[in-house]
Amino acid sequence: MTRVRVLPRETAAAVITGAVSATGWAVAAATILLTVPVLIETLAFRDRLASLPLALILLGVVLGGIVAVILRPRRWVVLAYLAVAGIATVGYEVTLLTGDPGIIEASPYLVNRPTLALVLVGIPAARAVIGIGWAFLGLVVALVVGVVSAAIVGLRFDPGFGPVMVFALATIAYLTLAAIQVRIRRRVPNFDELEAETHALVHGEDLARRTTAVVHDTLLNDLAVVMNAPDRIDTRTRERLLSDLDTLRGADWITMAPDPGGHVLADAGLRNDIARIASEFQWRGLSIHITGAAVSYHVPAPEVADALLRAVRATLENVVRHSGATTAEVEVITDPRQVTVMIADQGSGFHLDDVAPDRLGLRTSVLERMAAVGGSARIWSAPGEGTSVILTVPTAGVS
Repeated sequence: MTRVRVLPRETAAAVITGAVSATGWAVAAATILLTVPVLIETLAFRDRLASLPLALILLGVVLGGIVAVILRPRRWVVLAYLAVAGIATVGYEVTLLTGDPGIIEASPYLVNRPTLALVLVGIPAARAVIGIGWAFLGLVVALVVGVVSAAIVGLRFDPGFGPVMVFALATIAYLTLAAIQVRIRRRVPNFDELEAETHALVHGEDLARRTTAVVHDTLLNDLAVVMNAPDRIDTRTRERLLSDLDTLRGADWITMAPDPGGHVLADAGLRNDIARIASEFQWRGLSIHITGAAVSYHVPAPEVADALLRAVRATLENVVRHSGATTAEVEVITDPRQVTVMIADQGSGFHLDDVAPDRLGLRTSVLERMAAVGGSARIWSAPGEGTSVILTVPTAGVS
């Protein structure tokens, strides 16, 4: 059976909702670029081309800030953009209004256009309310810019409808997308949960069959032997009874399952090893929920499994040390070709580009370790949105 892997719902929501922010950045950049020809035409018509170079430089500062946010969509970059672009917009409006206050009546949109770019700002977020919050902050900065500019040139402050309309449109876009996500979640089941339940049922049925077989092959047969044995049990019979008792006491048959070719694999070993790692981290304050297939016919080679377990441990170590999260999700997924472990937390998150070269936790303990055994590691993270790590290794195959 082929399984299509998907990101955790919260991470996927951040990617989808972030599309609204990305659209806002593109519209903001286009707004500044389209302002240039209108600015040139208006200043030429009003015989004010001397003011053009400074106005263009200030628009360039705003556009450069937008490009910076697009390339590095992080909180501190967005905040720096709002501060620098706000100051540049004040300079732009003062440049146009000084000595020519009538321009605000003749071309109000020309004067206010950079403030629209201040509202169209945000970062990828899992919740729409976060995106709306960033847009509202941009609106506040835009209004402050208008108040300061009007005070400098001695005019009455007139905010206009542009920034407010842009904020309203951004809010509608975020809320519409959030409503669609909620509706989809209600209509589309959580396939991970359904699969986990299905595997649990299959595992229960398989365990029941194996229990019945073991009881039949050991306990019932042994009772028959005892009932039909003479007064004294010989050494050979005694050894058989003791061997069957060890089998039942050790319960190794619980973690063994035949593959389709009749072979026997220690299918639960990897999951049990991960559970032991999880119990260690629970003593350090990290609650770990393990999901996924409890029984599988496909396991990695011993050295590959060891590398996978070490990478899981290193990933959880990063969660404890750096994320601030108190819970994490670990899902084990297997198919005939590979074994995948997905680790997700809703901690502080980070940007991969910000990881210092001397930080070996991710590069050496996870990425390079997986590559060394023919596997792979993929990481998704963003500040404030948690981290998801997918570790994949090949199976040993069935001979």
